Amino acid sequence: VFPALVALVLAACGGDPAPDADGPLTEDGTVIELTEAEIAERDALARCGAVGPEGYCGVRFGMTREAAIAAFPVELEYYDTAPPADVDPLRCHELFAVAPVTGISLLVEGGVVARIDFISGTARTADGFGVGASADDIRAKFGGGLSETPNIYEPEITDLGVLQGAAKFICEIDNGVVRSWRAGVTPAIDYPAHCG
Repeated sequence: VFPALVALVLAACGGDPAPDADGPLTEDGTVIELTEAEIAERDALARCGAVGPEGYCGVRFGMTREAAIAAFPVELEYYDTAPPADVDPLRCHELFAVAPVTGISLLVEGGVVARIDFISGTARTADGFGVGASADDIRAKFGGGLSETPNIYEPEITDLGVLQGAAKFICEIDNGVVRSWRAGVTPAIDYPAHCG
């Protein structure tokens, strides 16, 4: 159930992927043209598969920061590319994928990966959900299994959440579509401002 939910949330956060197409499909089945940057990101993450309740692209929830850096297919960096010498490695912090991947970050807390955030449309659930997916499609898929709450900082944004085993997926809905989404474990998945 959890993998299906993760796939749905990710798809919600885009539509069903077409394995032989050059981009995602619209509802009428036509291919959406991708920019050069989107194609480069897609190619860099081609081996990753779907986001699931265990994690994404070799990065598993509960994995150490060092193991995640080694597993992810592109470099991960801090805001300033290197951790400040005085930063406690157990404190909450984020790692950001570098170009050509521009829309993925990992939240690390207690020395382990607790959450992955997505703002680009490349990463998807097994059902094909991701950035750009329809909120109505997500609601239809999960029904009463969804929680629906206003975003703490932006009340016009709706947060759709679904539990999958020990993990949770949350899609931020803007004008009926997923603008960004995240997957992870508590308590980090529920932080509205990343590191609390």
